[in-house]
Amino acid sequence: MDGVRYDFPELTKDGGLALIKQNGLKADSLIPVFQSSTFPAHVSMATGVTPDKHGILHNSFYDKNRGSYSYSPDASWIESEPIWAILERNNLKTATYFWVGSETDWNGTKISYSKAPFNGRISEKSKIKKILEWLDLEDRLRPRLIMSWWHGTDSISHKNGALDSTVINQLKRQDQELLNLINAISSRDLWNKVTLLVVSDHGMSNVSNFINLKEILKINDISARFSIGPAVGHIFLDNPKDMALAKTALQANYALSVWDKSTLPSQFNMLHDNRTGDIIVTTKVPNMLVSRTSSNPPKGMHGYDPATNIEMEGIFFAMGGNVSKAKIKKVHQLDIAPTILNLLNVKIPEYMSGKVIDLN
Repeated sequence: MDGVRYDFPELTKDGGLALIKQNGLKADSLIPVFQSSTFPAHVSMATGVTPDKHGILHNSFYDKNRGSYSYSPDASWIESEPIWAILERNNLKTATYFWVGSETDWNGTKISYSKAPFNGRISEKSKIKKILEWLDLEDRLRPRLIMSWWHGTDSISHKNGALDSTVINQLKRQDQELLNLINAISSRDLWNKVTLLVVSDHGMSNVSNFINLKEILKINDISARFSIGPAVGHIFLDNPKDMALAKTALQANYALSVWDKSTLPSQFNMLHDNRTGDIIVTTKVPNMLVSRTSSNPPKGMHGYDPATNIEMEGIFFAMGGNVSKAKIKKVHQLDIAPTILNLLNVKIPEYMSGKVIDLN
């Protein structure tokens, strides 16, 4: 559920989330990777490794060898094996109804069932219909893992702010669709076979101050290529000799933290050979990095460091087979892939950073 913040479920009482909380497991929150944006989060949940290792630093970025990436469906940009590829190699069928990187084969490994191309206008009702069709397949054809992206509250939060009444209404609609899915699984008497995990990719904060990095360097006659997210900007200098001047110009803005590759904190997990800028700029709420002026800027945004902004944290709920009724502390996005592999009795690769979530 895109953009559902850790505390949003308290705003909806009569849908699927409350039912899972009553009958299954709820974590206090799900901690995202940094940048806490959709594409890095989805790929981190699918690979069990951080963005510096899987390579998807943001929804869009620049690679010095391959060029620009922007919301691409091409799985070859992902540099660590997604969970559906791991399972398919182990002769377990998988299915995705919109998940970042799942629309094409990964290094020659085909996914059994994948909905493509992405279409943000498709309703959750349509997704539920297809999910149930997959569950209704005979054993030899049925996917053992189904992953699906839902609209959540992301778009409306960007437009109107994190806790606008329209956001709450959208959350309630999504929650009702979740209840519809749960009821359909119940009617099929499948809970002894199905484990349902409900997660979000990130939370949401309100923003009000927009910082144009291009303008800062343009004023100082510095040429560069920019790869900018709301909270992190990668700057690839045309002339490396401009490094000191560029850093000084950027540091003059009180709202910016400025790093080069040698000083970038290791806990950010965004140092990549080809995709990390010569200069890396970070900021905090209520600031947002931009590369151009907008007449209709967003009121809500994410992407910020979850270590310093709890509003970036998302949700984790679980119900069904192998799940006991419980409330647990915080879990991490990196825990999702190893937890799924554990549920399916598949060996967890040693390189995965996360740990198995105790669902019992």
